[in-house]
Amino acid sequence: MSAECGKALKSLASAIKTTTVPSSENVNVENSKTAVQDLKIALKAVSLEHDQDLLQILPAATVASILVEIVICVEKIAESVHGLSNLAHFKSVEPTVSPEKPHRGSIKPVSEGDSDHAVITIHGTSPDSPGNETPKAPKLG
Repeated sequence: MSAECGKALKSLASAIKTTTVPSSENVNVENSKTAVQDLKIALKAVSLEHDQDLLQILPAATVASILVEIVICVEKIAESVHGLSNLAHFKSVEPTVSPEKPHRGSIKPVSEGDSDHAVITIHGTSPDSPGNETPKAPKLG
């Protein structure tokens, strides 16, 4: 949940920084909400199956509660960023699909005894070869 919330916040911060409309369907927020539901189900199952002392369950319940609150806050932040993008007339960015790169290699399966192997041959120059260097910006400071 926390990783998905982090990804969602990063995406929202990027949208604010670039003044572009954030994705209307934030997959990370939805994944977090699904994880919250799974966590609630798991906690109910554990509490029903085991007649445990409250002091043993309390730390896990506390962490779960904090995680649920974080997801709720991230969802509210996402709604606020969408509202901001509408009010500030952020620019819409159409998703770009990069053209398919030409096939520059071949894969040949090789069977030797009990194990399967594959030989991958790449044709052409690599991005690291001297002919493909890109100029680097000078370091400041």
